[in-house]
Amino acid sequence: MPLIDEAQNLLDRTLMAELESSFTVRNGLILDSQGNSWIRWRADGLDSWWRIFEETIDAPMGRRLANAACDEEEWLLNSEVLDYSGFFKKKKIAQALTQRWRTHGWGNPSLNPPGFDSTGLTPIFAGILQADIERINSKRYRMRWEEKSSESCLLNLDVSNYPVTASNPSGNIYETGLPYQIEVENEWRIDGLSHHLIPSGLFRRLQESCAGITANVDEDERNSWPVVDEGFLSMAIASKKLFIAGKEIFLAADADGWIESCKGFFAPMGLSTPISVVSLDSNGGIELRFNEVSIPSLTVGFLAGAWTRCEGRPVKVGLEIDEKGTKISLQSRYEMS
Repeated sequence: MPLIDEAQNLLDRTLMAELESSFTVRNGLILDSQGNSWIRWRADGLDSWWRIFEETIDAPMGRRLANAACDEEEWLLNSEVLDYSGFFKKKKIAQALTQRWRTHGWGNPSLNPPGFDSTGLTPIFAGILQADIERINSKRYRMRWEEKSSESCLLNLDVSNYPVTASNPSGNIYETGLPYQIEVENEWRIDGLSHHLIPSGLFRRLQESCAGITANVDEDERNSWPVVDEGFLSMAIASKKLFIAGKEIFLAADADGWIESCKGFFAPMGLSTPISVVSLDSNGGIELRFNEVSIPSLTVGFLAGAWTRCEGRPVKVGLEIDEKGTKISLQSRYEMS
């Protein structure tokens, strides 16, 4: 009698088919049908990243995160996925909303009362649901969220007089690629752990919202990064620290090892894949070249964390972005004797 593969039985084939038809992958990017880029986050990893980021930027950022999520979802809804009219309008809208949240691993939304159940970071999904409801009702709201438990949240919505205007795009639109094929379990779990697809534009909007804030970063750390804005710096440092604290196996002894490890770890997250890696010195220094990077602050930060884990010493980061692509250099922060 053949053995039953329990892992295969746990897979959500319907969700996998939805993802394959809704997303594509190319050069380590996860792209929707309109060419917007997305990042795959483990739920607990995103929560940890947020705590580190907020500590680094040294300011309460929950409201700004919710606003960034709301603005990005508003932009994405221009694809008209929630726009219905005619018979059974409310039912169709409710089904489309539930389907949208299910496909992205956001949890279970409710329109009446407005709220959601989710294992994720509350401000993100509060902002997303606010944009969804504003789209459905063609009204602006002032929103406050109230966490009922670790996985349940209600929204308090007060009608605002601000007009409903289209949100502007927050980044590049990319050429789509091959169908997104990934094995996921029910409720967007991988190996039993909750994951989400989060739009890259949300992080770009969050980065921009940090204007006017000075991050809590000492001079030694600050001098090890290129000259970037405070939002970029704080997001990159949070990504670096998150990777260093993790338990993922990342081995990269040479250029080929770096390319393969990036394909194995960062490409599935949507953080892009280098087209080449060259050695810069005899102390582990490397330069990675990319055609496209959707959210450089995250990619640079995770790579800095990976280099630190591989080499066992502090890293100094270089960054060049132009029309030809992106170059990221990783070298020892201090001179080696």
